Parts: sequence; C-alpha cells; structure tokens
Amino acid sequence: MYLLNALPALKKSGVEIEFLCLHPKGKQDGIIDFKKRMEENGIKCHSIPFSSFPFISSLRRIHSLIREGNFDLVHSHLIHADFLLAYYKKILNPRLKLVSTKHGYQEWYNNKYGFNPGFKKNNFYLRVARFAEKQCNASIAISKGLYKLYTGLNICQEDRLVHIPYGFDFPDDLKEDDRFRLSSQQFVLVGRLTAFKGHRYALEAIKHLTDEYPELKLLFVGSGPEEESLKSLSEELALDANVEFLGYSKEARSYMRNSDIVLVPSVSEGFGVVVLEAFSVSKPIICFDVPSLNEHIEQDVNGKLVEAYDVQAYAEAIKDLIDHPEKAKSFGLAGYQKLKEFYNLDRMTKQTLSFYHDLLS
Repeated sequence: MYLLNALPALKKSGVEIEFLCLHPKGKQDGIIDFKKRMEENGIKCHSIPFSSFPFISSLRRIHSLIREGNFDLVHSHLIHADFLLAYYKKILNPRLKLVSTKHGYQEWYNNKYGFNPGFKKNNFYLRVARFAEKQCNASIAISKGLYKLYTGLNICQEDRLVHIPYGFDFPDDLKEDDRFRLSSQQFVLVGRLTAFKGHRYALEAIKHLTDEYPELKLLFVGSGPEEESLKSLSEELALDANVEFLGYSKEARSYMRNSDIVLVPSVSEGFGVVVLEAFSVSKPIICFDVPSLNEHIEQDVNGKLVEAYDVQAYAEAIKDLIDHPEKAKSFGLAGYQKLKEFYNLDRMTKQTLSFYHDLLS
C-alpha cells in the first residue's frame, strides 16, 4: 500500500523513479499484479530473483541495472532488500547512495517484547539488520516507536535516522451498506491474525459485555497463523453467536464504515495503518497504549487508549462508547480531521523529497 501510493506521488513531484522487485527464485506470488499497478501509474518495473548466498547472479543483474540507470539514489524496503542492496554496495559499488525505510521489525521479537529495545536479542535478524544499516547513508523510520527501537537496538544512529510517518489519501466514497452490517451493534477488528495484533484480548473483553449487550457482534477481518487458536478461544468463551471470522477481505474499510467501533488491541505496531483506515471512515478507535498506536490516538479526542493487556479496562472503554454514541461520533470526526490535516499523502511526499534533497546536496 505504501509503495503503491508513495511512488506515483513522488513521480508526480518530478522524481524519475524505477521499481525493482527482489523475490525468492520461483516465488512470484502477487508480483505480476503489483507490477501492473505500478506501470499503470507510469513506474517502470524490474524483477530479479535471488536464491542462495552469495547471490552472485542476482548481484550481477542488480549491478547491470543500476549502472544502466545511472541512478542518484537507491531506496530499499524490508529486510531482504535491505540486505541484498547493502551486500551489493559493500562488494561491488561502495559509492552508491543507499537509503532504507524501516516499516517494522522481526515479528517474533514484537510478539514477545513489543517495541522495548531493552531485550537486545543478538540473533540472526539483528545481525543482518545491523550489517545492512552500516551500508546505508541514511534511513527513514515510519513511527517514533520504530525510531526508538532501531536506535535502542544500536542498528541505526540517531543522526542518520529520520522520522517520516505514513500519509495516505483514501477515497471518500464509502456509504452505509447492509452487506457489511451483520448486527445492530457491531465492532470490527481488521488485521492479520497473528499474536502481536492482540485478537485474544478483544475476545476476552467482549466476553465481559455480552450479558448486558446480547446483540453485540465482533467481526474479525483477516487471516493468519492464529486463526484456529482464536476460533478455539471464541468457542471456549461461548462467543459463537457474538463473533464472526470473515477471513481476508478487500472490503475491510467497508466493514469499518458499517461498524460502530474499530478495535485495535495490538501489543505493538510498526505504524498501524488500520488506524488511518478507521480515521478515513470517521469511526472511533479503542487501542492499547503502546507504540506506535499512541502516536496517532489522542486520549478522549479521536479514540481511547487503554493500558496494555488490561482486558477489563478495554471492556469498560467499549461500554463507554456504546453508552455514549455522541462521544463515539465526535471521536470519529476528530480522527477524520487528523487524517486530512496531517496523515495525508502530500505531507509524506514533501518530507520524503526533503530527505532525498538533504542527502544528495
């Protein structure tokens, strides 16, 4: 989503851009459609497969592409691209201007420690991240939480890491639609079914409310490795009538638009695009008070922040918005206003252009 928005916006601002997709050999799931969407926006695309270390064939193709393109700067995204481009720079092109955007960190670490850099687990991921960053001229962190994590883990130096939050322009054409309203009292949780998203805490909170609000229904929109355990927990809590697992859907914002509250009980988030999606349809949000969600949510202004893991407090926050619909509406409107005023594509594009300019000047 980030690249599909950011690259066309940068091109419209006068930057000549080409996109390189680095992918494991034999695995091209989604690449054809992604490249098609890029090219529809005038972005020339390339793809180079890689197999196993030392990636000689891949590095040669990367070198040929960069040499022919005569690029001023190469910008990598995510750990595999970070490593391959850093490795390429170290052994073949030490003068290359290389930057990286930090969109997240190792999922295992986030599941266990959140964004606390105090647990410096010297594992393979950390060593790869440090190696890649040593070759970068500068990097971008999409949230303050990631900025603190990467600097706290001694991956990035503070003076070479810049904070540029996401910004998106969502279409304003979503309407109320009964296809996405499954109950008169409906909440939605959108996101991959993985541990750090905190779905189990939402289930436990809902259990506190069903006696008083029997019509309550919680929709899970997403799929992932925790699906079976979450379904088992839902059954154990006798929530079959109150919970629906809908799987992945391209209509996530439509479910938000037609729900009353968006729940985000993640125990950590690299950014939390789901918050901006909820802002875009003017819906109130209830989050745990953790990075990076607490960067977007202002307590009792555009949502509610609850102490992490406190299921009872989370349930009480939901009840407060059920009982005070005018408050819920004001939160939603405030979120929409914040999206338009700050979390917009124009602001992100300008900050990224300034980052490039400072690096190349």
